[in-house]
Parts: sequence; C-alpha cells; structure tokens
Amino acid sequence: MRSMLSTGTRLRAAAPLFLACVASGSLHGCWDDSSPDAPPAGTPAPAPAPQSYTVGGGVSGLGASGLVLANGADSIAVASGATAFTLPTSVAQGATYAVAVATQPAGEHCSVGNATGTIAGANVTNVAVTCATLAHGLGGTISGLPSAGLVLSNGADTVAPAAGALSFAFSTPVAEGGAYAVAVQAQPSGATCSVGGGSGTMGMSDVTAVAVTCSPNAYHLSGAISGLAAAGLVLANGTDTVSPAAGATTFAFAGAVAFEGRYSVTVQQQPTGQSCTVAGDFPATMGPGDVTNLSVSCSALSGLSLVVGQAVCPIPAVSLSGHGSSASVPQAEGLAFDRNGNLLAIGTQAKVLQVITPSGDVSVLAGNTANAGSIDGTGSAASFGYPLAIVLDAVGNLEVTDQYVIRRVTPAGVVTTLAGVQSSPGLVDGTGAAARFNFMRGAATDTAGNTYIADTDNNVIRKMTPAGVVTTFAGGGSPGGSATGFADGTGTAALFSAPAALAIDGAGNLYVADYNNWAIRKITPAGVVSTLAGGGPTHGGFADGTGSAARFGGTSELAVGPGGSLYVLDQAFSAIRVVSPGGVVTTLAAVPGLQTGPISATSFPMPSSTVGIATDASGALYMASGCSVQKYAP
Repeated sequence: MRSMLSTGTRLRAAAPLFLACVASGSLHGCWDDSSPDAPPAGTPAPAPAPQSYTVGGGVSGLGASGLVLANGADSIAVASGATAFTLPTSVAQGATYAVAVATQPAGEHCSVGNATGTIAGANVTNVAVTCATLAHGLGGTISGLPSAGLVLSNGADTVAPAAGALSFAFSTPVAEGGAYAVAVQAQPSGATCSVGGGSGTMGMSDVTAVAVTCSPNAYHLSGAISGLAAAGLVLANGTDTVSPAAGATTFAFAGAVAFEGRYSVTVQQQPTGQSCTVAGDFPATMGPGDVTNLSVSCSALSGLSLVVGQAVCPIPAVSLSGHGSSASVPQAEGLAFDRNGNLLAIGTQAKVLQVITPSGDVSVLAGNTANAGSIDGTGSAASFGYPLAIVLDAVGNLEVTDQYVIRRVTPAGVVTTLAGVQSSPGLVDGTGAAARFNFMRGAATDTAGNTYIADTDNNVIRKMTPAGVVTTFAGGGSPGGSATGFADGTGTAALFSAPAALAIDGAGNLYVADYNNWAIRKITPAGVVSTLAGGGPTHGGFADGTGSAARFGGTSELAVGPGGSLYVLDQAFSAIRVVSPGGVVTTLAAVPGLQTGPISATSFPMPSSTVGIATDASGALYMASGCSVQKYAP
C-alpha cells in the first residue's frame, strides 16, 4: 500500500538514513527503493556530458575582404588584414573538424594548412590560412622588329626582345586589379617601335593583346666631291638623283633609304669634259644612321688610255698573266665587269677567262690554251670551245656562250655546262641538256636571274631561267620557227636576221644588235619588239641620224652607257656608235673616210681590231683591241 506521507514528511524521515549512507560511502547501497523516482535496480549512473572546444588559427597575407572560412555548416567571415580567426561554434571532444575556404577574397587566393583533425582536450589554434594576391602574365605581339636594342617596360619590369621576335612577355606577373602600362624604354637600332593597347587594369586572366609595331627608320645619303669643275654631273641612287653644280664640294640626295635597305650610288651623267667616279662597294646596306662619307672624284678627260696589254699583239705573244703592258689579252670578244669592279675577258683566240683588276693585274681564272673544247672542270682543268659572250648573273657567277652550249663559271673558277649539247646544234626548248642552240653570239641577264641569249643562226632570242629552263622569247616568225626577216611584233611573231649582241637596261628592256638587218631592236619585258634605230636590210651604211634615218654596217657588240644610252660596236665600219634612249645615233670613234653619210665629230681615234666592248659602273667605255684593253671615259 503506497505511503500517504507528504513529501516533506518523507524527506525528514529519510534524512537520518541519507547521512548514514554518506558515512558508509555507498549511496547505491542506501538507495531508497521505495521512492517512486528511483531508477530500476541495477541501472548504471549516467555519464557526464562531453566537453567542447573551439577551432581557429592564424592568417597571413590577407589584404582584401571577402574571405569566408568554414567547418561544415559553421563559417566565419575574416576581415581584410586579419591575422587570426576562431570559428564561432565549438566542436565536441573526440569529433573531427575540416576547415576550408568557402569564399576566396577579391583578387587573392587563400589556402588552408593543418585544416583537418580530431578534437582532443584543448582548443585548436594551429590551423594556418595563407593568402596571396592573384597575378597574371603580361605580354603581346611584335611586328616588323628588324634589329636588336628594343627594351619594353612595365614600371620597373623590363624585357628586351631579340631581332625578328614576334612576341614578348614580362617575367613579373601583374596582380588582379593592378594597373599596367607597357612603354618603349629603348628603341631598336635603326627602327622606331610603338605600343598599342599597352595600358589597363589586370583582369582575371593573362593579358596577351599588347601590340608592338616597329618600322625601319630612313636615312639620307651625302658625301664629298673633289675636282668637279664643270656642270652636267648627275648622281643617282635608283630613281633618286642629284645634280651638283660646277665647283660643288658636297652633295646630298633628297630621298631617304630605309634601315637595312640597299643603295647604290652611280654616275648617271658625266660633267662636260670630265669623268667622275664614286668610291665604294655597291650595292651597300643602310645602317642605323645617315651615310655622310660617300666620295666622288672628278678629273679632266684624258682621252683614250691603255688599261692592260698591248694594242698590237707582240710576236712571240706575251704572257696571259701579269701586270699592265706585261700581260696580254688577245682578241677578247666577251667583256663584263663583276661586282668587285674586276673586268672579265674571254675570246675565241686564247679560249681562257681572264680577270683584270682595277689596278691592272691580269690572271687566268679558267680554261687553257692547249686544250680546246667544252670540258667542265676547275681552273685550267676546264676548257672552252668557241667562247664569244660573257655576262654576270644575279648571284655573281659568269655565264659564257660557247657555240652550242651555255657555260657557268663561279668566282672560284668552277666551270659547268648549264644548257645545250656542244656537238648537237638545233632549235629545241627544254631544260639543261635537252635544249638546243645554234651558234650563240650574245647574252644578257635581268635582275630576276634570267639569261637572254642571241641564238644567232636560229634568228631568235632565247630565255633561260636560273633553273636552266630554256624557251624562245622572241623571233622566228612563229612558235618553234627560225625564219629570218625584219619585222616588229610580239614574241615569236617578230623577225630578226642573225641577232649578234644583247644588252639590258634598268627597266628590263632588252636591246638587240640585229646584225644582218643593220638595226638596233628593242624588246620590252612583255616581249614586244620594235626598231630603235637603223633602216633595215635594204638600208645599210654608215651615217648618223634619228631612228630609221641612221645607218649601220654590222652591229656586233652592245653596252649600256650613261643616261640609258647604248654603245654599239659597228664592226663592219670599225666605229663606236652611240644611240640615245630616243633613237638618236651619233658616232664616238671611227676610222676616217669610211662613212657613207654624215656623222658627228668623233671624240677619239678608233682602236684598231676592236672586237669587244663593255662599260663600268660610271659609264666609262672599255674596248678589247688587239691584245689589249683600252678605256675611254665620256
């Protein structure tokens, strides 16, 4: 039966018992089983509640706002510049934690070290948050950089691209949100560069669109003149000309030449009664500054002068090598100048290629007199059969017409056969040995390296590419034809009669000494043939005049003279004729009493037995006569 005592009565009644139990040290043994709130007998006492601890640590490098750290659902926003943090919610002892970056700060990136672990018996204070500013690369493109020396800067950071570089990049990245300004700190040698799109604020990715554009500077040509006593001198650099007055001691071209551009100063027209020459090795390359040291020397004409050899061949013949008059240059039908100002000579009598230096030293480059025939080889191991014309090609080699073949001679004296077969004449277009020619007397080359050949006995003008591909350029009356005649026209529709010599001007126009037609013909680069001077096969003779009024007797050699004029060796009348660009014919030298009509006053006596002519860069005329070479400077 449940006790009806009040609670207070029960507590007072139990007090002595509780004290007794305390004194005995056993509460469990003195439990009042009769209390209605007591747990069932045998139930263990409940464990005490676990302790909890905070999670936090240090922060370094935080310079921006927006960082949020989290441990599960618990998070904290860390202020800019903070050096420590503590997550707001404690974690119970024995539980795990994992601190992570929930949100990165603006323009920075933070990482967490010591991020995970298990709560022991103390607060966690060793979580390490490290922040760094986000940065991106800065660079771009470059166009037209011709040389070294360019330095680009972005503040204190610099980069020096190499010549020809197409891109650049600074080594130090730029922070997000940071300003950049790319500038040219130093210009390259001989050029000017500018920067496009070089400034701005760094975004969230690399900047690669900065554009650096370079262009070469242009510089002027000038120099000194000595000995200029007369008017009329015209100096030229391509199409740019200057005409110093009589007595001038300096000159300067009005036009400019781009850095690393090519220039070549020549005498386009000589002053009256004088001969001027330009010192230097041309063409030259423009450096990073004005050229002010060009030198032009002028002197009075001394008339005809002996260069080397002897005008009358001695018996016995002197050596083919030597200096001045101690050497011999026998009957050199072929004359040409190389890039160094040396005169090259070859002829059917000696059958050797001789080199004549500006100082008058003569040596043999290739061939030998004892072994006639078209044999390839080097130096004296090579031989020529019937060499008549030589011409310098675009890369400095010589090409020789040797009866039915075209030969090449390098500056080292290596002789090879480019086209044709020596024992097999004919008229066949083709490549190399597949082509056929029939007794070639003249040759000329254009700036593209093509060689034009006077195929005399075929009555046509042939064209050979640098690769040895031979085609018929003009003449013959029809494709593949070899008809003789006197007719203007285009390409193979035109007619020639024994074309004997060729010359080419700066514009690529080809001139033909049309031997049996007693005329000078002109062929444009497009193959259009016209008659510049002479009256055709029924109007031979020896008279000056304009166009068809002029008369020739046998035009065997041509050379380009000053101002676009042509020198013509009129061999039938032993005369040197001059044809202006407009077709006006005058006589420079002649044997007295041979003319059939009026001629101009001659300038010097005609050297006997003249067989070849050439001009140097200044327009001076060289003539192969007897066993010598003689010079006349107009």
